[in-house]
Amino acid sequence: MKYPILFILCILCILMPQPAQAQSATWDVVSGVPADVHLRAVFMPSADRAWVAGLNSDATRGFVYRLQLQDGRWHVDDEATFDRPILALVALDHERVVVAGAGGLIVRRDALGGWTHEGLNDSSMEIRSLALFADGAAGWALGTQNGRPLALRYGDGRWFAAEIEIPNRASWVNAAHFAPEAGWAVGSHLWRLDGNIWRLDTMPTLCGDGGNSCELDLTAVRVIDSQHAWLVGSQPSLCLFCAAKGRIALRDASGWQNAFPLRAPIDHLAPSATGYDSNMLTALFMLDVNNGLALGHRRYNTPDGTFSADVVALRYNAGAWHYERPLARSNAVPHGVFMPNANQALVVGSEGLILSYGYGGQTTAPENPTQPVPNPGLIGVRYFPETGHTLRGTFRTYWERNGGLMRFGYPLTEEFAEVNSDNGRTYSVQYFERARFEHHPEHDGTQYEVQLGLLGHWVTAERKGEAPFQPSGPRGFPGDIYFPATGFSMAGEFVGFWQRNGGLPIYGYPISAPFYEVNQADGNSYLVQYFERNRFEYHPAHAGTPYEVLLGLLGSEYLQAQGWR
Repeated sequence: MKYPILFILCILCILMPQPAQAQSATWDVVSGVPADVHLRAVFMPSADRAWVAGLNSDATRGFVYRLQLQDGRWHVDDEATFDRPILALVALDHERVVVAGAGGLIVRRDALGGWTHEGLNDSSMEIRSLALFADGAAGWALGTQNGRPLALRYGDGRWFAAEIEIPNRASWVNAAHFAPEAGWAVGSHLWRLDGNIWRLDTMPTLCGDGGNSCELDLTAVRVIDSQHAWLVGSQPSLCLFCAAKGRIALRDASGWQNAFPLRAPIDHLAPSATGYDSNMLTALFMLDVNNGLALGHRRYNTPDGTFSADVVALRYNAGAWHYERPLARSNAVPHGVFMPNANQALVVGSEGLILSYGYGGQTTAPENPTQPVPNPGLIGVRYFPETGHTLRGTFRTYWERNGGLMRFGYPLTEEFAEVNSDNGRTYSVQYFERARFEHHPEHDGTQYEVQLGLLGHWVTAERKGEAPFQPSGPRGFPGDIYFPATGFSMAGEFVGFWQRNGGLPIYGYPISAPFYEVNQADGNSYLVQYFERNRFEYHPAHAGTPYEVLLGLLGSEYLQAQGWR
């Protein structure tokens, strides 16, 4: 098993948010782990404590972090660093932890914070799954050694090799899980614990061909009781342009079986225009027979010929798997999930990914974010006495590099958290006269880290019945550009500005025809056109200057509609 990083370019399309309020069932990004650390394991001894572990990009070091929930916010603290990758972790309580990984590494943390090495120190071993019982006095560690499956058993204070049946080809164990009188291990094959021996079992039929001819890479398993268990994995692609397919299987009294049809939602979520749609399931947690989460990632072609990707979330309740909105994050693959109860969860993955579910946003919005603030007098913070607000960090960089005052106007609020009504996630936002900035930490370091909110959709929500907002096909005017996606032509007066200043990712598609409209601010009539994220205004008096095309004051209009100005 390698340590894959999926390099992708992902554009989020964010709909109009609502003011932040208490949220109990939302997905949120937890920051605090560097992007060059790829988390592989998470364990929660309680709903407000967690341990996570992983490795660096070149797989030469391992890291352990402690998470604690304080005042509704997850805080991440460095705990330990090792000279080998960490791939598995178990917490016995809030202080006692055992981690394992490459080179036969197994290290135990005691209640006082001391770490003791107790592994076999064998460079050929790679431990990927760890389980402990009887308050840590017994357990199993499984993985791979020299292209073969590896099983280690813990007892009498030491680890020793246990018997595991070896297939006739390269093989490995990715994960194992246990219940009283039951244990299953998955990877290149499927193993069942028989006494103290791991025996090969028949792979479930998941490829839709009526047989077992396809290869499967099983990535996670959860055992409910002696007769019931779940597993997830993927049918890998066998060529450069082939598509991998995520799979889920359930075991009951009749044996292993496909958990849903081959063409279930995981296989056709918004199919790509080109037909390339690859998805893999990489993490699983079953709290009980009625509640569970499966995580993975999906990579697909976009209409413009580039690749995009989503973090895929499937929730099990009411006897079925239900797809949730994708949790998009650039370059991230989920590898571990833990549910302390049916309403909360933590997910970890590559690129320092930590997602929380059910803990609400990491910040809360003020009652009126437009209230002026005093000049803090801090280096790196720009203060605008005209409105009494500051500009700092990523938002300041974006504002200054992309047109500043001319394009966006003055800041009308400080940064605050706002819940997106479409996907339930909380983002840090700041309103300006002509725009709303949204910070997307899942795209840190890319051009999509700051995005403009869909204010154009908001301001035209009640006007869809008016003539300018009825799609009419190509106008045929010289210089126009027609967009079949919305059925509108962009006026030639706006094409150059749209193309030079970010185009589709920044302003979105046109959602109206060009028409003349009276400006509320000065009472004059201008040629305007509404886009998903703003309104363009053509000012012929300023032809040939940077002020020929201006953005409408939609930020001001939104804040006024909320009663904040």
